[in-house]
Amino acid sequence: MEKARLLSEMQRCYQEWNSLLATLTSEELFLPGVAGAWSVKDVIAHLTAWLELAFSDISAAREGREPLLCFDTMSEEELEELNQRFHRERQGQTLVEVLTNFHTTWRRLYDEAKALDDRLLQETARLVVNWQARPLGELIYGEACEHLVDHTNALRAWLSARRGSATEA
Repeated sequence: MEKARLLSEMQRCYQEWNSLLATLTSEELFLPGVAGAWSVKDVIAHLTAWLELAFSDISAAREGREPLLCFDTMSEEELEELNQRFHRERQGQTLVEVLTNFHTTWRRLYDEAKALDDRLLQETARLVVNWQARPLGELIYGEACEHLVDHTNALRAWLSARRGSATEA
């Protein structure tokens, strides 16, 4: 994936997510049920954890070091365990902390992608044995776009069901 397209897609996904968040009431940010028992606040903290991990692992791959975690090769159970650990670690954060961390982490990842040269973004991270053969640009796209879009769509569906029920009552 070319850098210009990656950066454009990252911004598009980020803006779409933030536009949706802006439509939420204070109450909706804390209601459980958006993703299992998680609230919107919990989902934002979850996304931040994965953006942090992506940032660390991309830095590791760029430097030829072993990544902290190979989520491409994890089982569903391992992913669920990791998600629960991330949730426990961030559960005590305030909404302001969660939002600040999300925006700061997203910006760091965006800046990292912007700083990489196009060749490195397209180069396959084969230096690291455990990684599946995927270009760094795709690894960044996976967390900064695909993961964000998945949760944007889930939040949209949850809001639609919730607000649809509220207007029918």
